[in-house]
Amino acid sequence: MTIRRSPRWAGALRAVVCGCVLACGGCRGNSPEYRAGALPAALMAVPAQGFRHVDLSRLATHVPDSNILQPGDLVKITVATGLEVEEPVLWNLRLGDDGAVHIPLIGPVAIAGLAPTEAERVIHDESVRRGKFVDPNVSVMMLEPRSHRVTVVGAVKKPGTYRLPATNSNILAALVAAEGLAEQAGTVIEVRHPAPNSAFAGFGGPVPGFPNGTGPVGAWATPAAAAAPFGRTDTIDLTIGPAIPGDTRLEDGATVMVRPKESRFVFVNGLVRKPDRYELPDEQDLRLLDALALAGGRTMEIADEVKIVRQTSQGGEPAVIIASVRDAKQNGAANLRLAPGDVLTVEETPTTFVIGTIREFVRFGFTSAIPGF
Repeated sequence: MTIRRSPRWAGALRAVVCGCVLACGGCRGNSPEYRAGALPAALMAVPAQGFRHVDLSRLATHVPDSNILQPGDLVKITVATGLEVEEPVLWNLRLGDDGAVHIPLIGPVAIAGLAPTEAERVIHDESVRRGKFVDPNVSVMMLEPRSHRVTVVGAVKKPGTYRLPATNSNILAALVAAEGLAEQAGTVIEVRHPAPNSAFAGFGGPVPGFPNGTGPVGAWATPAAAAAPFGRTDTIDLTIGPAIPGDTRLEDGATVMVRPKESRFVFVNGLVRKPDRYELPDEQDLRLLDALALAGGRTMEIADEVKIVRQTSQGGEPAVIIASVRDAKQNGAANLRLAPGDVLTVEETPTTFVIGTIREFVRFGFTSAIPGF
């Protein structure tokens, strides 16, 4: 009878495999773990929030009739009596903050809030009542509406300082003047308002909705103190606001800054072909199977267990989440939505270690028999 001897590496293989099985049986730590399919709400990742989900029209304000005269508007007023030898005298006058225009010979006349035709009648009546004219022919024409100078910086296509009509001076109008948001724009906007006693402070007093940092704005805007010449800074997160965020008017001298979006990554390592960090998309969720696909897939199809280390919102110890590739393919809840900073590891198990060891020994056994390898 012929007795075949096993290669010398076969005995070593058996010894290594037995040792691995015994050693890996106690590899799990004692830290509490969560299953991906039954994750507590506090540990669930927030769905992706890009500008596709944001209603930018909330940044606008109600725009009054552009034909209505407002404080600060420049108007041309002509008063003709029919007795002039030459052309009637006309004046280019600006309405004061009190809404009145000071007309030579007649004096101050309040015309703010009126259409030009209504202002003509008021000026006519006042000139007659004050005994200045008998029956004048009055003409009022809008030359230039009052404007606010607003600076837009940050992640916009054309940063700069722009003049906006005072009646339409709001965050949305400022962004439109800057030709819109840049590709790298995030969803957080800072608005720096001028101090009440600064040279840029406009008329009208404090902005409704932000009195002393309170009001209906709520979580949509977080007021904070700022150094002169700015009086208050409001940080606006567009992803958490209500349907109507509050007043978004900009006073003369305000600054709007659009913060660039922060880079958000997940890290994939372990039994994958391309371990690396991968950026989270802005407009859609990245899930467990997506991340594994980005990493080139698993080096072994039998590798099923994935461990996710996730930072908690409380800033304490990170949570450890155990997921299964097989479960993720069968159950949407188990295909975990990933959060920024997640660290994914396709785990080594006794089974994967044994198969990997056998592969190495088999490859070594074949190549060692070939000269030159």
